[in-house]
Amino acid sequence: PLGPVYETKMEVENGFGQKSIGLIGSLCLLCNNICSAGMVQIPSVFQDSGWLYPTSVFVTVSLLSLMCSLYLCKAVSWHRGNEHFQRRLEFSGLANSLFSRPLYLATISVLVFSFVANNISAIVVSAQAMDGALLAMAHKTCALIIKGTNETHGPAACITDFVDVSSDSPFGNAYVISIGYGIVMASMTPMAYLNLDDNIWAQVAGIFLLSSCVFVWMAQWISDGLHSDRMPTANTDGFPSVLSTIIFNYGFVATVPSWLNEKGPRVNVVSANVVAVVFATFLYLVLGVFGGLGLPLGSPDVQSAIEGSHTAWTVSKVATYVFPIANLMSSIPVFAILIRYNLMNSGICSKHVANIFAVLLPWVLALFFYAGSQLELLMTWSSALFFVPLNFMVPLLLYIEQFRRVGMHARSRHSFDESDTNLLSLVADATEEEDADLLQYHDESMPMHPDEVHYRPRDKLYVLPEWVRTNLVSEIKVAYGLLAFVAVLFLATLAEQIQTA
Repeated sequence: PLGPVYETKMEVENGFGQKSIGLIGSLCLLCNNICSAGMVQIPSVFQDSGWLYPTSVFVTVSLLSLMCSLYLCKAVSWHRGNEHFQRRLEFSGLANSLFSRPLYLATISVLVFSFVANNISAIVVSAQAMDGALLAMAHKTCALIIKGTNETHGPAACITDFVDVSSDSPFGNAYVISIGYGIVMASMTPMAYLNLDDNIWAQVAGIFLLSSCVFVWMAQWISDGLHSDRMPTANTDGFPSVLSTIIFNYGFVATVPSWLNEKGPRVNVVSANVVAVVFATFLYLVLGVFGGLGLPLGSPDVQSAIEGSHTAWTVSKVATYVFPIANLMSSIPVFAILIRYNLMNSGICSKHVANIFAVLLPWVLALFFYAGSQLELLMTWSSALFFVPLNFMVPLLLYIEQFRRVGMHARSRHSFDESDTNLLSLVADATEEEDADLLQYHDESMPMHPDEVHYRPRDKLYVLPEWVRTNLVSEIKVAYGLLAFVAVLFLATLAEQIQTA
C-alpha cells in the first residue's frame, strides 16, 4: 500500500495537483463555483415576486446544496483507503466504483457535457463583456468575421457602438472572433493547462473583486434611496420563474470531490462548506434585497440599469464591466481542469486527449454561441435537464450506495445476516474498525511529511448536528427523504422551463 505523501507525488507526475489548498483558497474556490452569472438577475426576481418567496427559496436551496455536498464528501471519505481524502477520487471515479456501467457512463457523460456547457457560457459572456469594456474605454473594438450580417461583413470589422442594442454581443448576430475573445483566450487558456491548486490565486482575486462589486452597488442604491414600493412582500404573478432562477446558481456540488483531492489536511470539510454556502447566499440576498429596493422597476439586470443611470457613480459603472470578468473568467480554467481530472481519473483517456475535450473544445464551440440566442437555449435546457440530477440527485445516490456497501461489509465482519435491523450501529463500528486497519497502510521506509500527522486520528464527518442524529432521525433516512424532495424539485424546475419556453 502507498502512503499519502507518496501518492501525492505520483498524482503530480500524472497531471494532478498537490494537497495544498488552504482554508482561504478553499472558501474562495467554493464561493466562486456557487456565484454564477445569474447573480445580476436576482434583483428583478425580488421585484417581480416580492422578497419573501425568493428569500425562502434561497434558504431552502442553500441548505439543500450544503447537505448534498456533505453527503458527497462522506461518500468519498467512506471509499476504502480514502478516510482522510489521501487518495485521488474524482466524481467520475466514485461513480465508476459504485454505479452500474450504464449508470456510470450516463453520469460521466452528463458531468462532462454540463461542465463544457458552463465553460462555453463563461467564455462567451466574458468575451462579450471584454468587448463591451473596450467600447466603453477605447470606443472601438474589432473582430474577424466568420459569418457576417448587413451591419458587419467582410473578413474583418471594427465597431464604435453596439450593432444591435437588443443583443448581448456588441457585433449583433454576426459570428466573430473578436478582440475580447482573443484577450480572454490568451489570458485563461494557459491557466487551464495548470492544476487546480495552481489556480487558487485567481479564485481569491475573483471572489474579492466580485464581493467588492456587490458592496459598491449596495452603497450606490443606498445613496440613491431605497423605495419599498419597488419590492412587495409577495407577488404570486412572479413566482413561476423563481425556483429555476435560484437553484441553477448552486452548481458547486459536482465540483467538490476535486477540491477534496487537493485541499490541505488542516482544512475542515464541514466548516469550509458551511462558510462558503453561507457567504455566497449572503451575497445573493444583498443583491436581491438592496437591488430590488434600489433599481428602477422593469430593469432586466443590474448592469443594464446602472449603465443607463445618470446618477450612477463612476466606480459603479466600472463594476458593471469588472463583475462578469471577475465572476466568470476565473471559472474558465477551473472547469477545464475539472473536466480533465474526471476524464483522467476514470481512465477514459490520457492527459493529452483529456485536454482536447477540456480546454480546446469549449473555445471552438464558443465561437458558434457568440451571437444570437443559441447560448440562452443551450444553458436553459442543459440546466433544466442535467443540473438538478448532477448536483443533487447523483450525490445522494452515491452516498446511499456507499452506505449500503459499508453496511454489507459490516454484516460480513460481524457475522450478521440480511435480516439484522441494527445497520446504523454496524456501519459506525465497521468504519471505526476500518479506520484502525487503514492507519497501518503507511510504508515506514518512506519519509513522513510534517503535515501527515494531521491525517490521524480521523475527524468524524457528519452531515447532521449531533442532537438531530441522536434524538430525531439518522443521516441515511434524511438522505432518502432529500432524494424524494429533490425529485420533486427536478420536476418543478423542468415544468418551469417548459412553461417559460
